[in-house]
Amino acid sequence: MKQVYWSYRIGEGQETDPFPPEFVDPPTKYRTGYDMKYDHAKCPAWKKWGDNTWVVTQPFDLGFKIKDNNIETSLSQESYDDYFHLGENWLSGDLPELQMKYTMSIWTNEKDVWIEQIPHPLLSRFGLDLVPATFPISVWYRPLVVGVKVLQKDVYLPKGTPLYYFRLYSKKSDSNFKLDKKDPPERLIKELNQNNRFRSFTMFDAWDIIMKRVNNERKCPIKWN
Repeated sequence: MKQVYWSYRIGEGQETDPFPPEFVDPPTKYRTGYDMKYDHAKCPAWKKWGDNTWVVTQPFDLGFKIKDNNIETSLSQESYDDYFHLGENWLSGDLPELQMKYTMSIWTNEKDVWIEQIPHPLLSRFGLDLVPATFPISVWYRPLVVGVKVLQKDVYLPKGTPLYYFRLYSKKSDSNFKLDKKDPPERLIKELNQNNRFRSFTMFDAWDIIMKRVNNERKCPIKWN
C-alpha cells in the first residue's frame, strides 16, 4: 500500500482550505454510492480500475458564458480574475479553451507513483470536455487544475458536478494506494515555484526532465561488482 496525500486551493494563492471544511466535498472513491446490482459491477477488471480512482466535483455553483471572445460569469470581477486562466487566443477557436483554478495538490513520498487525470463522462452534459493528462507525481510535483474545452456557449455547473477522475498507478508494480488529506511540505512548494518558472520560459521542455528523473528513480542504488 502506497501513501498519497491531497489538499486543495482555489485561485492563485498558496492558501489551502480556502472554504469551510463542511462546504467542499473531498475526492471520493470511484465506487462510492455505486449501484452494485449492475452485472459489470461484479467484474474483477472493473473493480480493479476503480480501486485507485477518485472523483473530484465542482466546489461551488458557477455559471459562465462565452461571448465575443470574452467570458461573462456569475462571479465578481475579483473572483473571476482569481479563478479563470486564459492563454493567448484560447477563446478564438471553434471550441474555446479555458482553465479553472480549482487546484488539487496530489503528492507522495513514495517511488513510482503516477497520476492520470481522466474526463468524467457526465461533464460533457454540462457543456465542457476536460483535457486529460498523466505524469509521475513521485518525481514531479504539479497540482491538477481543471483545463477544459467549452462545448457550448452557456455553461452552468452546480456545486457537486463531477469534473474528473484521477487514478493513481505504478508502472513497476501492482500497487494500491491510500489517500489522506495533508498539505504539501515547504520543499514541494519551492519545487512547484521552480517548475512553474521553468515552464514559463521553456513551455514543454519539462517532459525531458521528468523522464530523466523517472529513469534515475528506476536505477538500483546498489552497484554490483
